[in-house]
Amino acid sequence: MFLTVQHKILVTLLEKGPLQNSHIAKSVGITEQWCSEMINILHAEGLVESEFKPPRRINKLTHRGVEIAKRLEEISESIIDLKTTKMPSPNHKIWQV
Repeated sequence: MFLTVQHKILVTLLEKGPLQNSHIAKSVGITEQWCSEMINILHAEGLVESEFKPPRRINKLTHRGVEIAKRLEEISESIIDLKTTKMPSPNHKIWQV
């Protein structure tokens, strides 16, 4: 699946609920610094909100973020379904002109 890092963060928050940057970074496979930068971008776009509970920053999806993350999941599942569906061989009639 061709998800950007930002998309992966949204889906991770949808699947696992509110998380600290360190947990998001580990789940997505990025550094905590990069995660923090991506969270700031998602926050500016209104997709993620953060609550500071010193020394932790807990991130969760906004309503809009949930909607987008759910759509990303649907797209991902559709792509997986397409990959598992048998495609006709190149010699099949539909490929012949």
